[in-house]
Amino acid sequence: MSKMLDDWKAGRGLPGVLVIDGHTHPYRWMPGFRTPEDAATEMLRLMDSYCVEASCLMGGGYMHNGCDYRDGNDFLMDCVRVSPDRLIPFAHVNPNCSPATIRDDLDRMFDQGVRCIKLLNAYQGYPGDGPHLMMVYDYAQSRNMMILNHHWSEAEIRKIAPQFHDLIMIRGHGGASKLAQEYPNLYDNTWSLHKLGVIEGGIQQFGSAKILFGSDAIINDPAVGIGLIVYADIAEEDKRAVLGLNMARLLYRVKALPSWLASWVS
Repeated sequence: MSKMLDDWKAGRGLPGVLVIDGHTHPYRWMPGFRTPEDAATEMLRLMDSYCVEASCLMGGGYMHNGCDYRDGNDFLMDCVRVSPDRLIPFAHVNPNCSPATIRDDLDRMFDQGVRCIKLLNAYQGYPGDGPHLMMVYDYAQSRNMMILNHHWSEAEIRKIAPQFHDLIMIRGHGGASKLAQEYPNLYDNTWSLHKLGVIEGGIQQFGSAKILFGSDAIINDPAVGIGLIVYADIAEEDKRAVLGLNMARLLYRVKALPSWLASWVS
């Protein structure tokens, strides 16, 4: 029997469970979103509907080539200002830009309190171990920041993770992989088009310590990602770890966890 699942199915939400959505995207051009306030308000509505205490916000279409990711970072910060105690910013850069341009915007975002970075180099045609990204990894490690990347190849991870062993690396669509067990600084975010059973199979095989919940909202409804965990045939303590406690500890390490959630990791 699972009290968490019983509560969820009965419409009682997830009482006493910390839920942090570790992978979300506010978009300026989604229907009805004219302003950052519109996007943030919708994000908060979804969070309240599904008992999500905090969400990690990452830029939307500004990550693609031809878009100004700096404008995207500004939009992101405007969203966060609507509710800075619940919305956690992940800055973005395009590695095809010059190192000086990349560093300038990272400096700008760091000065605003941003301690997390989101990469999408797989869509931008830039290798995950290219020199501009190696500079980003060094920048982040030296400043105690974390990085979530849409995708690193196994070969890239085997090169990057040992070299930047103090850098928290999260695979945005990792699921629950054996690879994450090999490197202390590597973690998997759950969101992908997984079938029921994929996540629980990984947890049963490898444990839950390296797995982080993410839904890819607003693109998806958060319930899709939450359901993979709540309905999984795993221990309640593993569900709690994946839904929020694991991510809370990582955010706390890089000083990005909202202060009102600090009691969950103290």
